[in-house]
Amino acid sequence: MKIVQVGSNSIHVSSFLKALSFEEKTSVLVSEEPCDFEGVTENKVISFRSFNPFRLIKAYLSLKNYLIAIHPTIIHIHQVNRLAFVVTRIASKLAIPVLTTAWGSDVLLIPKKNKFFHYLVKTTLNRSTIVTADSLEMIDAMKQLAPTKHYELLQYGIDPIQTKEKQAFIFSNRLHNELYRIPQIIAYFHAFQKEYPTWKLIIGGTGRLTASLEKQVEDLNLTDSVEFVGWLGKEENAHYYAISSIYITIPESDGTSVSLLEAMSAGCVPIVSDLPSNKAWINDKVNGVIEKTSINPFIEAMKLNFDEALLNNQKLVRERASRIACVQQFIQLYQRIQHGK
Repeated sequence: MKIVQVGSNSIHVSSFLKALSFEEKTSVLVSEEPCDFEGVTENKVISFRSFNPFRLIKAYLSLKNYLIAIHPTIIHIHQVNRLAFVVTRIASKLAIPVLTTAWGSDVLLIPKKNKFFHYLVKTTLNRSTIVTADSLEMIDAMKQLAPTKHYELLQYGIDPIQTKEKQAFIFSNRLHNELYRIPQIIAYFHAFQKEYPTWKLIIGGTGRLTASLEKQVEDLNLTDSVEFVGWLGKEENAHYYAISSIYITIPESDGTSVSLLEAMSAGCVPIVSDLPSNKAWINDKVNGVIEKTSINPFIEAMKLNFDEALLNNQKLVRERASRIACVQQFIQLYQRIQHGK
């Protein structure tokens, strides 16, 4: 069975392919930029980021000829985007079955932007043999676009993180853009810090809002209590998960966040936005806090039994989201597709 993976230069794709390489000895990756991923034996880089129609046609034919030459058994697409649209068109012409994995905003928000994006996502889903997602919210959204497709609820899986001695730290590591509502996190912390002055907020990640976030912290006189640690690698992220007592992620829209699962595995008490994908993991005021209007979630989190939350969260992740178990489920799905099931 020869599988071609299609994805971006993302930690999610990298981690999945690394785990997959222990089962599938060769992995071919198609991407729009070079990806130095462990477990990838061949990286075909071909970009469709152009407004020049001649370049787009040339790229399309190049990718088509490449897929004809290697003749994959299955194509697995990670994220419903522009590249996915092109690949599914070629695959449909060549009768190559496609497994597409949606990520979150690609099917929850992007189709609502305009008619073009609605068409792009809908068409990509309809061309796919099977579509996976890590939350029922995403599957419900996709059914509105492509009701006749076959959907599977399936996690990417994570490598659990060993907890360390916890400190009075709150950790946030999502991107600095409007979707992830980092300004609201800082506002919550500002009010929280008046009652709990020894606590610190650690903000990882980067993005177009970074400068304005730093200015917000300065204006609120929080520079001694809020630390911006920038873009974090896997080991650095694991360190902050391991020592932080609380983890917060409150985006407007999301699937099951890998970051949330990693934080849970490391024993953090999670604070999450009120989304169906989060409610599949967090029982409000038991193993975490679900954000509610006009209530400071940090103060609510302090009312929890942190030791019980830690044990509950680690058990959940171990049973439902370990990388080994999830990769095995994807391999079984590959085999089902191969045999037309």
